[in-house]
Amino acid sequence: METLLTLLHIAAYLGLGFALALPQARRLAVALLALAAVVGLATGIGDGERTLQTVHTFAGYEGSAQEVSMVSFPTGTHKAAGWQWPLVFAAFAGFWVAVLLLLGRRGVKNPLLLPLLFGWSGAATWLLLQWCAAPSALVQPVGIDRFLWPAGLAACLLAAWTQTTALRLFLLLSTTVLLLRLPLALFSKYASDHHLGTCLDVSSVVDIVNPMTQMQFDPRLEAGSSQQQFWLIWLEHVIFFPAAHFLSLFGIAFGAWMFHRHGPETQAKA
Repeated sequence: METLLTLLHIAAYLGLGFALALPQARRLAVALLALAAVVGLATGIGDGERTLQTVHTFAGYEGSAQEVSMVSFPTGTHKAAGWQWPLVFAAFAGFWVAVLLLLGRRGVKNPLLLPLLFGWSGAATWLLLQWCAAPSALVQPVGIDRFLWPAGLAACLLAAWTQTTALRLFLLLSTTVLLLRLPLALFSKYASDHHLGTCLDVSSVVDIVNPMTQMQFDPRLEAGSSQQQFWLIWLEHVIFFPAAHFLSLFGIAFGAWMFHRHGPETQAKA
């Protein structure tokens, strides 16, 4: 059931990303969001107290391994009644179903507002799912990207329809990708300083690999130090992953922008 729920959540996020840019995809997105919420509610009914151990995944040496791999380090334990976590996603789904129904067949003129709201509300939902001890497959691994990438996809498609020059497209998309991730970086800093124990709490993670040398830091990183937080928070959330998302999304945005300006419909109007 966890696998089914995970696939439904990912499909709902992707559907919402397309629906914000493409009015013809909104009925399908509404159906996917509603289905994911209903299946989650049906799964959570009757569950007793649940326990979730959150982890932070980083590049390091696991055990006595000789090669770098992705290591999952426990960061906290959360307990909650089983009926709580389905309500979190149901609230997210209900809000976006209402937004899509209000939009109807109308296009979205502002390429920033709704994609940012999607990404930020997805992040809040993801964090609340952890505190409510949701099934681990719904929060980790591939936790953040399951909603941030679809939000970026919505932004790149909307930007392609609305921006008149490639430079404006570049600037708008790079700004959006950074703004989508910035609240998570700030919360990771807060969670680490206060030991909140979510996937973004990196306060106890020290055995990471220096990406420049592929070796562990020597001297070892100190827990809670500014150097540790730079490598695990600011480099990850403000530099590396925004750049990776931008590279993947800008190609889509530029292709859509070129097609919008020089495709068959544009040529026919000319």
